[in-house]
Amino acid sequence: MDAMRVCPGCGKPLAADAPQGICPECLMKAGFGTASGTGAGGDPGFVAPTAEALRKRLPNLEIIEFIGKGGMGAVYKARQPGLDRLVALKILPPRPGDDPGFAERFTREARALARLSHPNIVAVYDFGQANALAETAQPATRLHYLLMEFVEGPNLRELERAGRLSPRDAMCIVPQICEALQYAHDEGVVHRDIKPENVLLDKKGRVKIADFGLAKILGREPQNFRLTSAGQVMGTPHYMAPEQVEDPQAVDHRADIYSLGVVFYEMLTGELPLGKFAPPSRKVQVDVRLDEVVLHALEKEPGRRYQHASQVKSDVETIATSAGTRTPVQPTKGIMRTESRKGLAYIFGAAAACLVIGAMIWHFAAHAGGNATQLTQDGWQLWRARQLEQAAAKFTQAVKLDSKAAEAWNGLGWASFNSGKRPEAEKAFLTTVSLQPSHPAALNGLGQLYLSQAKYDLAEVYLLKAAPSAPAAWYGLARLYLLQGKYDQAEQWATRIVDSGQADQGAQEMLKAAKAKKIPDGLRLMIQPQPAAKEQSANQ
Repeated sequence: MDAMRVCPGCGKPLAADAPQGICPECLMKAGFGTASGTGAGGDPGFVAPTAEALRKRLPNLEIIEFIGKGGMGAVYKARQPGLDRLVALKILPPRPGDDPGFAERFTREARALARLSHPNIVAVYDFGQANALAETAQPATRLHYLLMEFVEGPNLRELERAGRLSPRDAMCIVPQICEALQYAHDEGVVHRDIKPENVLLDKKGRVKIADFGLAKILGREPQNFRLTSAGQVMGTPHYMAPEQVEDPQAVDHRADIYSLGVVFYEMLTGELPLGKFAPPSRKVQVDVRLDEVVLHALEKEPGRRYQHASQVKSDVETIATSAGTRTPVQPTKGIMRTESRKGLAYIFGAAAACLVIGAMIWHFAAHAGGNATQLTQDGWQLWRARQLEQAAAKFTQAVKLDSKAAEAWNGLGWASFNSGKRPEAEKAFLTTVSLQPSHPAALNGLGQLYLSQAKYDLAEVYLLKAAPSAPAAWYGLARLYLLQGKYDQAEQWATRIVDSGQADQGAQEMLKAAKAKKIPDGLRLMIQPQPAAKEQSANQ
């Protein structure tokens, strides 16, 4: 009789046909696909309630459909019948019983957010709490919600994935972000999580910043960060100012300015400013004066940064204005002064840029988004419910509608991988990476896939690429190096898992084995790849 096989993540007995030698729950943990609003981030234990379940708890609203789930909760499209208007309903993740101050903090901060009234900020109409749903929380827990302005249009991440924005588009978007930030900062509100997913654009190209202050409401400061199933970190670390990690209690409005600098750099170059990064003009053809703006916003020391968002806006507008007036125009009879000409040039130039953005948004909704986006979101919801075949069908429909929908391909990869359909998974992951080379969940997926097939060289390549943005890849690397007898490297990655505070039994056992430079037979049985012949029979 074969020895009983157990899951390396939780120690539970495994079914004979368990894909990759991991139980379904831990396999979900090993690599959840991420997207803008499609199940990425968030509390891995938080299951977004169904629209039907919410209708019973919030009878005064017409819950139309689930939009997506992110680090700050789940969002639904709804309608207020009495006012006959569409709204966005955000359900916050249920809080554990050891956070007794949450209710008071929620009420205090939600009131502050509701007082924010600015055309570039998503308005908060109402807030409250509802009885908990059995599928999402313990009976004693109540769900807190915000009722917000509904913005019909994509977020900045979706626009970037549909086709990189031009520098002119960026110079139209950034001043609007600055307007929102300056207003909020003047009101004493710091966003704390500026990133492309929170920059929405309506059909006219107007910027709307979402999720002001939610990081504070949820207590998502860096000391509370946890690994998520996608290998993402709560709070979107690549966009966070250094002081948010080093001294979170000292964070002020200048942290938002740093995050804005990251977003601006990414809009201009298509890349994140990681490590020793080059100024934008050295990577793409942009006005060299934008280098100074971006680098000034990205100063590590808050005191050396722009001190106000309005200063960023002023500098960007100055560059846009002078760019539009490089060819001198002779005034007629002295009627128009130079300053007036520059002002009009900027206004017309910005208006033209916003028209272009508006056209892009319309094109996005008509071609790249629309049904494909909704199908992808539906697919992730089914995937979280472990309805893998149905999820794969949704992702397949999405890629047929939009062959460049990277997140749909990523979802298809994970649905296929979790179902044991490895050739299909490999094709989907490779397609994702061809569309978006730095996609962390797809890179992690390829690494885990090749590891499960004992293709160690390929597994190492992809897991190392994923590791900076996907801590879920750390598990794969620890396992890989143990199997190869590279105990020092295995200890390095297993230690990172343990130091994160999220180590499970499998990680603890791997660290112990790495330090001892010997793999016990039981652990080896848990972490070794499934033989090809057995894998084929299990998949038949």
